[in-house]
Amino acid sequence: MAGNLRITVSDPSDAWVKAMRDKYKPIAKAATKAMNQVADNIKAQGRADIIAAGFSRRWANAFRVNVYPKGQVSAEAAALVYHKVPYADVFETGAVIQGSPFLWLPLPDAPKGRGGRRISASEYRKQIGHPLYAIKRPGKPPLLGANIRSTASRSQKGVSLSQLKRGRNPNGRGTVRLVPLYIGVPKVDIKQKFHLRSIITANASKLAAYYYRNFLDE
Repeated sequence: MAGNLRITVSDPSDAWVKAMRDKYKPIAKAATKAMNQVADNIKAQGRADIIAAGFSRRWANAFRVNVYPKGQVSAEAAALVYHKVPYADVFETGAVIQGSPFLWLPLPDAPKGRGGRRISASEYRKQIGHPLYAIKRPGKPPLLGANIRSTASRSQKGVSLSQLKRGRNPNGRGTVRLVPLYIGVPKVDIKQKFHLRSIITANASKLAAYYYRNFLDE
């Protein structure tokens, strides 16, 4: 004869809950410590890789590794790896970027914006306040330049930001000259420069060993 069997466990002292919580703590601590170790390794090695590729410390520091949940221990600890520059992945995978019809790359005299980055040709008018002029060179890449007034000789190296903002300066002294600031190219072939994914993979493979070592220490 078939029937149902139901067992109910009642523990008014909450001893069972406490026992399970006590069992959980070393697991959570070990998992969180292991994830933090992996995250620290990825961040340090990733930033070193970015600097080795010739990028600035600011670019390196924009590579982040955050462990969640923040400020807590958890058996489900996880790490989020990302770069604050949205297009940084281009330097990880490589890419060919096509112009339409040209990509305008800054020359040494192009002004710098925030963070020391030279501003793009599209930003120039908005930030400097004067137009850029096309400089056609038969058989050579075209240029974009700006008019400045200068009392120095043409052999002078460099153009100051104040000269660019003054532009032609009709009431100024000296002569007006056209200074090349950007060069147009049909495309740019960006090679792989970062190796962040291999760094992440190599460190992720150590997670189990870190966990086991931390668990034994609890």
